Amino acid sequence: MCPPSPPLPTPYSPLPSSVTIEVAHEVLIRYWSTLRWWLEENRGRLRSQRQIEQAAQLWKHGGEQSDFLLQGVRLAEAEDIYINYTEELSFDVQRFIAACLEERQRQQLQEKRRLKQAQKAVTVISILGIAAFSFAGLAYQQSQKAQLREIQALNSLSENFLFSHKQLEALSTSVKAGQELQKMMFSSQVMYPDTTKQIKTATATTLQQAIDQTQERNRLIGHNSWVSSVSFSPDGQMLASASTDTTIKLWKRDGKLLHTLRGHSDGVNSVSFSPDGQIIASAGTDATIKLWSRDGKLLKTLSGHNDGVNSVAFSPNGQMIVSGSDDDTIKLWSRDGKLLKTLTGHSQGIDSVTFSPQGDIIASGSDDRTIKLWSLDGRLLKTLSGHTDEVLSVAWSKDGQTIASASADNTVKLWSRDGRLLNTLTGHNSDVKSVSFSPNGKIIASASVDKTIKLWSLDGQLLGTLQGHNHAVGSVSFSSDGQLLASASDDYTIRLWNFDINAPKTLFGHLDSVNSAWFNPNGNTVFSVSNDKTMKFWSLDGKLLKSIPSPINDITSISFTQDENTVATASADNTIQLRKRDGSLLHILKGHTDWIINMSFSPDAKILASASTDKTVKLWSLDGRLLNTLKGHNGWVTNVEFSPDGELLASASADNSIKLWSRDGRLLKTLNGHNASVWALTFSPDGKIIASGSQDGTVKLWSRDGRLLQNLTGHTDAVNNLSFSPDGQMIASASDDDTIKLWSVHSGMLLRTFQGHTGDVRSVNFSLDGKMIVSASQDKTVKIWRLTGIELQTLNLSQLLKRGCDRLHDYLTTNPNLNTGDRNICQ
Repeated sequence: MCPPSPPLPTPYSPLPSSVTIEVAHEVLIRYWSTLRWWLEENRGRLRSQRQIEQAAQLWKHGGEQSDFLLQGVRLAEAEDIYINYTEELSFDVQRFIAACLEERQRQQLQEKRRLKQAQKAVTVISILGIAAFSFAGLAYQQSQKAQLREIQALNSLSENFLFSHKQLEALSTSVKAGQELQKMMFSSQVMYPDTTKQIKTATATTLQQAIDQTQERNRLIGHNSWVSSVSFSPDGQMLASASTDTTIKLWKRDGKLLHTLRGHSDGVNSVSFSPDGQIIASAGTDATIKLWSRDGKLLKTLSGHNDGVNSVAFSPNGQMIVSGSDDDTIKLWSRDGKLLKTLTGHSQGIDSVTFSPQGDIIASGSDDRTIKLWSLDGRLLKTLSGHTDEVLSVAWSKDGQTIASASADNTVKLWSRDGRLLNTLTGHNSDVKSVSFSPNGKIIASASVDKTIKLWSLDGQLLGTLQGHNHAVGSVSFSSDGQLLASASDDYTIRLWNFDINAPKTLFGHLDSVNSAWFNPNGNTVFSVSNDKTMKFWSLDGKLLKSIPSPINDITSISFTQDENTVATASADNTIQLRKRDGSLLHILKGHTDWIINMSFSPDAKILASASTDKTVKLWSLDGRLLNTLKGHNGWVTNVEFSPDGELLASASADNSIKLWSRDGRLLKTLNGHNASVWALTFSPDGKIIASGSQDGTVKLWSRDGRLLQNLTGHTDAVNNLSFSPDGQMIASASDDDTIKLWSVHSGMLLRTFQGHTGDVRSVNFSLDGKMIVSASQDKTVKIWRLTGIELQTLNLSQLLKRGCDRLHDYLTTNPNLNTGDRNICQ
């Protein structure tokens, strides 16, 4: 029989020296150490699954009360796991997620009920006011109150829609709230000035958030079954969609339905425009290809395949058509419908065919897991192997030098024209059904059964994820001007998306997780520190200028004085070394009895504060003397920071609290509010605001006297690092959810989410001019992001309503499911 395992250490107890792997927990994986293990496979899902299991246990032990149920983004994650990985979940966890979903539905119904009640109250009170004129004053006041409650309900409903990725519903609901508020602004300000001011701020903030987070531009509704394919016309003014309902529909760019083409006797799998935009080709499960005029007239039916046709495409000169079928063949046809050639070689059905931009090569993707390249005379030129499941889509880059393939193995692969594998893009959680290059060739869009569209750079960086479809996304197509992306889904809709891509500069060179990156004072160089035991210096264009090996092994923390003439490094032996800029040793500081996680110099460079897993903060003079030991935390002290004036010291801990101390070590205040370990801590440039980031996924802003000012929610995992912009108007947060988020300090509004890292983001810092941020990640990279186009919007309700209505124009005009009241909210 095996002996029982030793008890595991907690954040509240010392780490036994005998413990090796298990202690890698929260501290060791963040800093320099000798451990080199990482959980890579299914990292994001497994982490989410563990968190859901823990939440389910809390719910069960808490008597299954609704207070313990998940909401918002975390519930969306749980719902996805519940749908796709049910068999991996215990019965208790399944019951927990089901209870969460039921509670969400109850809250949504409650919000709608509140809204209806508020609307009824307005009507009833208005009637009563007319019927009983003597009570007109009282009735009017009650009417004003009821209208304010209605606006609050609309704001709440808008936020709920955003959490559920129903972007157009969120924006239209928020615009409706703004319009209602404007109608009653003067009278309500007179009667209820404080309440009206609060609701106005909340309404403007919600509207701003809805505008910034709404990438969906329009939703085309009309098909009665899955939409299997979508394609923009070459001039970008028309879309064609194909569906399993046996029809093709032609739409204007603004979403107006022009024609419905009927003729196929079974589902339509693919649709494509000729280069001149005058002919539309469709491929059907009925084994035929049909050619249609732009005005919807059937021109010709091409027969010859012996099974369903999955894909059809025109040659660049428009004179040939290629088709791929479940009969394992590819056929070449003339524009007038004559069969020119049949290509055989695949051992299973063909899912996708396309011509190269030069028109000299055909690429095909098959259920046999290969991509094949063919000459126009039918010769097999090359077979590309690498996918481990069916190849569902292939696409050429605009210069014809790169081929993208999408597969049921959840990946997109990029290949050179001669067949070399260039890159594998991973990130989807299910089959990737479609892939497409943007007109400028710089962006790749992929669509998946996981209900998302992902946008990638050519070097494989994830640039963004578009969410909103309710079922599998089967097709994507860019407009010719690159301004819109169309997606087709099993939810019977076509959606049009605007997207704002801010591709970062990625610095490659570190061999292990990068724990910190920052700009030098003049802003022309980036420094980075990594688990590979090096510090690297980079130019802003990504050139490695210098690499310095660590002067000591196993560094756990590093800190510089503001003039960068002195550096403190803490090591795994619980000591701190003070060194000059040239590396010469000044002093070795001994006193901590466990790991030193974080250090900070006072602004005048006279005191060094160190935070440790021994639950203390120590203050040191630069001549090496221990000045004070600050005790009070009940868990690891994870971070310590001086205020800009040097008079206040803040410490963060795994005991979920932040403590404020005077410079001489007196405890002034304890800030409670986080529900998990606090990892990130920083002061605003003017020293009036303290920001904290936690394992609970939130960022909190506090006044210097300890009042909670803002609670910023949006991250789906631990917040590791925070940085204020130099003007103090924005704050950036880095998280284990692989993203950086940018927030308005004044309103608490999320301004932008930066996606691109493929591992936990450890660090984020602004440049001194506030025009760039630099991030460091577990994925071994440093990224520089330029903050172009990000402005702090003033919460001017009239301006916001104009922007919101401009964004909604096509949706409100063409969507057939809207009632008259909703359609006219902007009139």
